[in-house]
Amino acid sequence: MTTSAPVPRVDLTAEEAHELDRLTQHVEACASALEQARTALGEAAGRIAAGHGRGGPAAVAARVGWSRQHVSTLTAAHRRQQPEQDAA
Repeated sequence: MTTSAPVPRVDLTAEEAHELDRLTQHVEACASALEQARTALGEAAGRIAAGHGRGGPAAVAARVGWSRQHVSTLTAAHRRQQPEQDAA
């Protein structure tokens, strides 16, 4: 078996390190914004589908490209939260 020597790690310049740090922070911020947008879309989908009653989940699912079952689950979650919000 042939073994090779470990590759030495080079030192990054300050500019390179700063660029990578900046872009890493940007990716993390975008990932957070994406998660918030997905949450908002899911909540809106459930609320809108619930407002239309029968056929609402199918219409919302077709619009956003999700399965009807997924939107039905979001609709049920929205309906479960309604009594809690009404009590508050």
